[in-house]
Amino acid sequence: MAKRAVVVGIDNYTIFDPSGNNNLFNCVNSARSMYHLLRDVFGFTEIYYYEDLKATRSRILLALRHVLSISEAGDSVCFYYAGHGTRQRADFAQPDCDLYYEALVPAAEGVITDRDLSDLTVNLYPDAVNFTVITDSCFSGGLHVADSTVKCPSLPLAIDLLEAISTFMKTLIPCGICLTSPSEMSNNVSNVRVTSDNTIDLDPDLNKTLVASCKSTLLSSCRFDEVSWITSKYNHMIFTQSLLELVNQSNFEASYHSVADQVRQKVSEKIISDILPGHPGITQTPQLFGQRNRMEENWLAGWTFTPANP
Repeated sequence: MAKRAVVVGIDNYTIFDPSGNNNLFNCVNSARSMYHLLRDVFGFTEIYYYEDLKATRSRILLALRHVLSISEAGDSVCFYYAGHGTRQRADFAQPDCDLYYEALVPAAEGVITDRDLSDLTVNLYPDAVNFTVITDSCFSGGLHVADSTVKCPSLPLAIDLLEAISTFMKTLIPCGICLTSPSEMSNNVSNVRVTSDNTIDLDPDLNKTLVASCKSTLLSSCRFDEVSWITSKYNHMIFTQSLLELVNQSNFEASYHSVADQVRQKVSEKIISDILPGHPGITQTPQLFGQRNRMEENWLAGWTFTPANP
């Protein structure tokens, strides 16, 4: 059973914004540590690693296409991303479109949405290959810069896009579930509104996180209505720091549900101690998406049962 991964961390967004105002910190450190974790603890032997300006859209998608295309029944594939996120309309020609996608923001060449990942998994049999996506990012808009020691990896959204999202959005597809049909997550958000700091707040339907047609399992760093925090207290982003603390040990075994629950607890503790004192009311709750029947499988392991001829 082969294990392959693509690992991405981006602090430097100067191609997107030469001023450096949208640069981040600790994303590269987080990616480097995840690379070593996957290699040294979980036995991933083929890892494609991209950081900062080398992490272009084409390189990331090419690497993912390669590792997914050669994977067979019993293999595991992991895609880890730390960097900016954003949101975009499913149909740019339709201003009143109610379907939106969360999008990862590579260093150059445009964004990556779940549609891009779904295209790569057309021939991937979900009950044969364990494809896990881990994203330490957020998508609600605004840079959320409170001071030089705290940031959130979400690009500002244009005013007209904010207005369109708050007026029309009813369905929001997270990046990393490889959904066969967006209709399975229809109307999964409500009460969408723009906050005073030009970010998007909403009420997510938490009953629409486990979807039968997902071809991957996604552990994301926060809910749709939250942001993912970075603080200079740690060398990693808070979500990744929590994940590393949990699984950075030999012979680690836990189910996907268990990992998500334990990471949520660790993230909550850090938010309470490190972020809440200066930013009252803040929460960050990692979310698990995927096939319901796979949530008790071991984290990043090959599936325990696969079809005879996938």
